[in-house]
Amino acid sequence: MVQTTIILSITAVLLMFVNSKKNGKQYEGLIVGIKQMVQTVPLIIGAFILAGLIEVLIPEEFVRSWLSKEAGFKGIFLGTFAGMILAMGPYAAFPIAYSILDSGAGLGTIVALITSWCLLSLSKMPFETAFFGVKFFISKLLFSIPFAVISGFIAHLLEVLTF
Repeated sequence: MVQTTIILSITAVLLMFVNSKKNGKQYEGLIVGIKQMVQTVPLIIGAFILAGLIEVLIPEEFVRSWLSKEAGFKGIFLGTFAGMILAMGPYAAFPIAYSILDSGAGLGTIVALITSWCLLSLSKMPFETAFFGVKFFISKLLFSIPFAVISGFIAHLLEVLTF
């Protein structure tokens, strides 16, 4: 996390410098960025509170039986399903996924969850069907479910073989 903050800070300073030489709108961009941050901070705080609650509320026995490395395919399928119904943006989805991982979930479960959230999140259904049609949505769903499961299985194999 510290490395990311350092890299983003250096990038911001460099972009401000380049922008000052190019068109001088660096302060305007800084103000827009601060406004976006003020709008986003409550969402991020709420997401971290939710993630913390999830981490302490999920019973250890459930994680061990259903989500851990030892759970195998059960965890991968559950992660795939959870990713489909996780109807939120990355500010909330990633802290929640991390909390589940930190609670003892297996790598395969988390990879399946994140892959499924990216490809299959049902919150996108109204937009996909409106723009591309029901046939497209169903086809995408049918082709993407195996991809999420396979990616989770590959991550599970890597975890079992290397850790």
